Amino acid sequence: MLFASSPRTSGGMMQRPLVNITVVTHNRLALTRRTIESVLRHTREPHSLCVVDNASDDGTRAYLRELLAQGRIQHLTLFEKNMGVACACNTGWAAADAEFFLKLDNDMEVLHNGWLTNLTQFFKPGANVGAVAYKVIADNAVPSLYVGPTAVFEVEFCGGACLLTSRAVRAQLGNFCEDYGVYGEEDSDFGVRVGMSGRMNIAVDGAGHVLHNADQSYDSRMLPLKSRLARKRNIEQFQANVHAYDTGLRPLRVGRRFLPVHGAHLTSCALCESYKLEALVWNRFRKVICFATQDIVSDHLSQCL
Repeated sequence: MLFASSPRTSGGMMQRPLVNITVVTHNRLALTRRTIESVLRHTREPHSLCVVDNASDDGTRAYLRELLAQGRIQHLTLFEKNMGVACACNTGWAAADAEFFLKLDNDMEVLHNGWLTNLTQFFKPGANVGAVAYKVIADNAVPSLYVGPTAVFEVEFCGGACLLTSRAVRAQLGNFCEDYGVYGEEDSDFGVRVGMSGRMNIAVDGAGHVLHNADQSYDSRMLPLKSRLARKRNIEQFQANVHAYDTGLRPLRVGRRFLPVHGAHLTSCALCESYKLEALVWNRFRKVICFATQDIVSDHLSQCL
């Protein structure tokens, strides 16, 4: 099957696990193994491990099917084509309800047993936190505060490589925006909505907690998706969306653009009917918004490239 679930929830039988950990994969089998094995080795909190594969063709799918059969992962979705990071993560998060939801890239490796609690601790009652993520911190950055020995920074938005949010935040803000194609600004978009909702984005120094493993051959194949033209299109879309959120043209709570259709062998996606209706209204304003934000896009692009 293209979508399947293990009968058990990792960490014991629970109606709702503490954390939904979703790993999005697209090839990079060796790194995917390191990511998943590190999660299995170092995660002590009750969790559901959900994996969504974006049309891998390097043996990754056979490995994931084996993990599912062994009960080592709880949910597996295999897309027939690459639906992009946002769509895949949203699908994984929808597979198992939880108190917290974590997006983990398949080139990240967790290093110790406390890695997850180190993130969930920020979501205390009254903390007004919307998202927490590990990131590599510049040497000259000044911490907002320290939690024990760990440097903590309030940021405009969190990077999506290892990002945690809560069930309450998802109820308010919905999903990652699926407007950005295979590779885009979905994490920036989510962070902007977190800020507009009055919540904080928190970056935690990842040193000693997580490791980002590079794959130069994979990165070279991804270059067309990160080209200046592709980047420009996504930034234009991002700036248009930010303007729409800020002016109320689009709600901060983002629904699904694509909905999974589970077949006997693969999972495809169909355009969501509610998105079609929203797009009829939204497209009337798109050209005006893109023109109004053209200079902002150019400045932002020059800073990012």
